[in-house]
Amino acid sequence: MLARISPASAPITTPASRRGYAVAMSATVRFEVRGPLAIITLDDPPTRNALGPETADQLAAFARQVALDDDVRLVALTGANGVFCSGAAIRDWEQLPDAGATLTDRGTALCDLLEQLPVPVVALLGGHAVGGGAELALAADWRIVAPAAQLRFVHAGFGLIPGFGGLARLELLVGRSRALRYLASRASVSADEAVTVGLADEVVAADEQVAWAVAAAEQLQGADRGAVAAIKHALATGDERSAFLHVWPDRRLPDRLGS
Repeated sequence: MLARISPASAPITTPASRRGYAVAMSATVRFEVRGPLAIITLDDPPTRNALGPETADQLAAFARQVALDDDVRLVALTGANGVFCSGAAIRDWEQLPDAGATLTDRGTALCDLLEQLPVPVVALLGGHAVGGGAELALAADWRIVAPAAQLRFVHAGFGLIPGFGGLARLELLVGRSRALRYLASRASVSADEAVTVGLADEVVAADEQVAWAVAAAEQLQGADRGAVAAIKHALATGDERSAFLHVWPDRRLPDRLGS
């Protein structure tokens, strides 16, 4: 059985007309749909797009909205003001009961939600992704980085380790040895190195990244959305058989096989 995303309410404004272009906003997150592309932008200049409790909730709400929109083929997650995400807003999380468990549980749930969306998610790093922000980027299917952008694994400098599932995702991408080195040394991984080791897919200038995402979304329109969701599920779980049987009833064959 493939995972289903359930809708949830969120403190957002009502989006504009959905005919090709729609916009919604919350206090720290912007959401827009441009045809087959949905763009979720962290936009909180005072915190350099830090991930606090409200921002995490708003981001999750917009992600759930994408899951219910059959016209969307790609989600772009990005940050405004030259920063992707400066990490978890620890002081804000400390105000909540059982702060450590709340932070790791809600951060993990958010990253899992992004990872399990039925369409690909690309993280557009026009600037640095730091700590929990780097973990957020790792939850995406693809990462596009600006030439000067870095993924900074600073957790150990604060007496912490990744808490959003980032440790396992990092190891899966670069291997145990390199993951340990990055985390233990508080590494700042450059754009070029990120592409070389498999942390990122391409280096694209910050002001060209949205255009890259638009082109990618248009390219994905020819694929059946359910089939893409099944591909993601099979890659994540290794259960190709269940994913195949899930899409089998909805197959659409041409008049002539092979045509």
